[in-house]
Amino acid sequence: MKNNQLFNIAIAIAIFISPLSNFGQMPDLGTAANFVLFTTTGAVASTGISEIAGNVGSGTGSITGFGTLNGLIFNSDAVTTQATADLTVAYNELSSMVPTFFPGPVLGNGQTFTAGVYFLPAAASLNASLFLDAGGDSNAIFVFQIGGAYSTNASSQVFLINGALASRVFWVVNGAVPMAAGTIMRGTIIANNAAISMGAGGLLEGRMLSTTGAVSIYGSVAFINMGSIVLPIGLTSFTGICELVSVLLNWSTASESDNNYFTVERSTQQKNWQEIKTINGAGNSSLVHDYTFTDMTPIDAISYYRLKQTGFDGNTSFGNVIQVKKCGTDLADNLTMYPNPSTTGKFTLLFTGDKSQVISTEIFNSLGQRVEESAGFQSIVDLSCKGIGVYFVEVHTALKSINLTAVVKK
Repeated sequence: MKNNQLFNIAIAIAIFISPLSNFGQMPDLGTAANFVLFTTTGAVASTGISEIAGNVGSGTGSITGFGTLNGLIFNSDAVTTQATADLTVAYNELSSMVPTFFPGPVLGNGQTFTAGVYFLPAAASLNASLFLDAGGDSNAIFVFQIGGAYSTNASSQVFLINGALASRVFWVVNGAVPMAAGTIMRGTIIANNAAISMGAGGLLEGRMLSTTGAVSIYGSVAFINMGSIVLPIGLTSFTGICELVSVLLNWSTASESDNNYFTVERSTQQKNWQEIKTINGAGNSSLVHDYTFTDMTPIDAISYYRLKQTGFDGNTSFGNVIQVKKCGTDLADNLTMYPNPSTTGKFTLLFTGDKSQVISTEIFNSLGQRVEESAGFQSIVDLSCKGIGVYFVEVHTALKSINLTAVVKK
């Protein structure tokens, strides 16, 4: 509580004494910028098989589990001493920036944010998809000042669009940062006097830095994008659904840059990934592209899937991990729609149960108002005239109602 009060007071003072022009200047992380995982005091650990590119360090604490690391390990030496000092300066600089936006405590759910300083006075969370839109300005900076803990729900994602760069996104958190399985987080996270953790199957393009607290990663991908290049693709969705005994995979991109091809990979326990299909990308495009692939031989229990993207230069990047339970059972509950989110407002609704048992399909907006209704099953959903936002799809059978959330964004 004391830390929260001090944090809020610091922000209030900054609003009155800091010049408005301080936003837009790139914060200087100093030597801390060379670390993908770092804490001034505490343990740094990797559990399971993680793919990490960047240095790992602790000013005072153990470092364990980094059998595979594309980087160096520093522990209680001159390098970590300097990084500790630089991280303190960076934290103070970011904390004192003048807020320009004041969102609610739940980020995501299809929201799109432009460049600026976002102030949240207490604990906050990330749910579903959050889009950071640079508006074509590769120098755009996004700063999130959070006065309490910051958590993410499973498979939550931060997307960078229209030139936004992970190297110019900062999360300044006055509390713990637990990220659930499958989270895709982009930007530098600085936790003040608290721990940071990333769950299984996650992806971090950026850094996990703590002024004092443990830093841990579990079977995830973490890397630093040191340059100022734009990610080769803007992946807006990646879903998997049973189609009888097969798995239908769908994904969509909002933009692609030098994208040669996708590789669909499958695994039993999110390790020992197997390449099962290669699909050509769109090269360079600012249009929406939809992709699909059917896995005819999924794993008997749970199949895990991920996308590997390869550019024309041979460089690769990985997307988030999704799971599909054993196909051929509980088909009546198997309902999904894609692409989701949609930039056009148009969706395809998939249902692998008995469609003749569907009584009606209803769609409601965020105010609870019904905006569309049809008798029986509706396979094509067109919300292009309803406006951007979150919608709720309900498919009613004689025995139950099955619900989905759809997001229409710009």
